[in-house]
Amino acid sequence: MTGAMYAAIGGLKAHMTKLNVIGNNVANVNTVGYKAQRMTFRESIYTTSKSGSNGGVTMGGNNPSQIGYGCSVGSIDLNMSPSTYSPTGVGLDCMLTGEGFFMVGDKINYQIEESGTPGTADYERKVTGSGITSASGLTEPYLTRVGDFWVDADGYICNRDNKVLYGYARVQNPNYQPGATKEQIAEAKAAGKDIESATIISTELVPLRVPLSAAAPTKDNGGIVAGKGNPGDPDYVAPRNLWEEGDPVYPYLSAATGGQNRYPSYKQVASSVDPDDKDATAKPDTTQIAVAQNTNENRVSDEMPVQLKSMSISPDGSIVGTCEGKTVIIGYVAIASADSPDGVTHMDGSYYKAMGGAGNLRATALVDLPTPYLGNQVETKDNNGNVTASPVAADRILSDSKNSIKNGGLEASSTDVANEFAEMITTQRGYQANTRIITVTDQMLEELVNMKR
Repeated sequence: MTGAMYAAIGGLKAHMTKLNVIGNNVANVNTVGYKAQRMTFRESIYTTSKSGSNGGVTMGGNNPSQIGYGCSVGSIDLNMSPSTYSPTGVGLDCMLTGEGFFMVGDKINYQIEESGTPGTADYERKVTGSGITSASGLTEPYLTRVGDFWVDADGYICNRDNKVLYGYARVQNPNYQPGATKEQIAEAKAAGKDIESATIISTELVPLRVPLSAAAPTKDNGGIVAGKGNPGDPDYVAPRNLWEEGDPVYPYLSAATGGQNRYPSYKQVASSVDPDDKDATAKPDTTQIAVAQNTNENRVSDEMPVQLKSMSISPDGSIVGTCEGKTVIIGYVAIASADSPDGVTHMDGSYYKAMGGAGNLRATALVDLPTPYLGNQVETKDNNGNVTASPVAADRILSDSKNSIKNGGLEASSTDVANEFAEMITTQRGYQANTRIITVTDQMLEELVNMKR
């Protein structure tokens, strides 16, 4: 007789859990990037008082007789579909229109060892540490739908929880040859190299950071190209600067090793080789760009970020700013795409992790990248043109057509207040009905106890 009471108790617990879900949704009605949850009920265990039968030659069949014992929580789901755009007017605020995620996390710690004198034959520079170079590292950053980004004092693109934004950085081209002829450029393109562009996009996932501010050009740092002859001579060439103080300095991408280009530090000394001298050969690990110098010994970083104005994130994911009238592209925002976006695991705050239920996590970009594999991986071939090594499919950076970025605003909460209030009413009535079952069961037990002969 008390089975009804236990079933009602199970119903009370399940309805209270649903009320908790509703309360959390309503509490986050104005939380940017919040994804409303939905709870479903599931029938609990059954007891069979009479089994079913298919019937025989002379007798017909019958259905099984079963009694249930209440309900329990079936599932608590996330709906990761995009919500409403909420304009803020802040340049670096942005919203994803698809079901992807921004990747944010800690800074990557590069260890740099230098020996010898920069610009000389005895100069050596070793870099250890790397960004995310394969799909196995994609689960390290946190996933989020909240794009409230800003630039911190060290020039990193961070969210308001001080987690840095991961993406594909624009870097100096290690194959760049200033003053290359059309024939040299065409020959390099045929070999799969770009010697024409001073900067390229690295496909190693790293924390995005604004370029550094160039030091004043001097003869010692290679910023001033010496002239030729004397003023008034027919062949006189005046000295000139290769850059101006404050120009943006992009990080340097080291030469390819094992089919992969590494993304090391900004700290590079400019080459003193005259780009007009066709017989000159640039030394390894040198560039035609200035080294950035720190102006404050109390800074955490030993490098000074360039001062950018009017920064914004474009629909293609590029982070753009202006410096002395020049357009500066820091890099491109990386988007993480899960096989099942609704299956990600909610962590603290607005962060998620791709754990059990989310499937595979892929890195995507809103633009076509020149090297479509994580870590700048490329196919390597032997002298006969045979492929000796090829990147694995999981490391491919997908071209994302499902997501786009709306700048100047954030994603509003997906809580539907009208729906939540309707669910709250039905949940309250369900709770009351279960309490009524307990009351009636108690009254029946009271009648049983009070029976007299």
